[in-house]
Amino acid sequence: MKTVILIILAGLMFGCNENDKSPSETEILVEIGPDYITKDDLNKELNKLSYKQKSIYTSSPEKLNEYLQTQINEKVLYNEALRRGIHNREEIQNDLENYERKLIAKTLGKELLQELELSQEEIKEYYDENRRDYERIDISKIFVRLDMKEENPKDSALKKAALIAERAQSGGSFEELAIEFSDDPVSKKKSGKAGYLNRGRFSQDMDEIIFTLNKGDITKPFEVDGGYLIIKANKEVELPTYDQVERNIRSKLINQRLLNYINSLRKEWEVRVYEDRLEEISKSESNQK
Repeated sequence: MKTVILIILAGLMFGCNENDKSPSETEILVEIGPDYITKDDLNKELNKLSYKQKSIYTSSPEKLNEYLQTQINEKVLYNEALRRGIHNREEIQNDLENYERKLIAKTLGKELLQELELSQEEIKEYYDENRRDYERIDISKIFVRLDMKEENPKDSALKKAALIAERAQSGGSFEELAIEFSDDPVSKKKSGKAGYLNRGRFSQDMDEIIFTLNKGDITKPFEVDGGYLIIKANKEVELPTYDQVERNIRSKLINQRLLNYINSLRKEWEVRVYEDRLEEISKSESNQK
């Protein structure tokens, strides 16, 4: 049963052979009533597999026959589904139309990505002009969470965080303080170590403070979502090399170009969203929960 389910979920690999030109007898691997699977059919399906999968199935006649048997089963199930008229059901037709739309849009997307390909010169120019955006700093942190049981959670958390920061700045072990007081379970287990922090994680004002820290400097507590954070610089600010961020920049710029193109199409097709009607649906769904 499990094998049958997997076969169905895998999708129907072979459609009907509707070519005007029938294959020669030596090209046919399997006959299924008036239908058949040819050598070319099998090779096309094998070529859709990953290199590793294809290598496994073509490693021996036995493995290749094992793969062929799954294709035969799928073909038999497909033919039986046609005989039962499943392909004419409304839900199937709707799914096929939806799949067709997605496949066509996906194909256009792939073609657009090729058209929007960037040169190394363009990527390098962007890197040179925006180096500062890619700065990073190795940090440790102590997070003090708001305790909603307190009468004034923000004041209580800030007071606690300020005392911790003062102890750290006065020479106390940041690592020991993190283990004792931090409410962030992940960095707490690592004595406060949080790894590299990139620009843009916090507000611009906080970035200016964090990215002017020298090795060993510790910030005052600053407010974040759910509490207060104290940061210690473990190293000086670093700038990754071009090779380290080239792929990231390429992806970012291509996505920007693709988004600009899509936005231009949205204007051309006069896209209009009725937010009030969208809100009605959201309220309706919420009321049903």
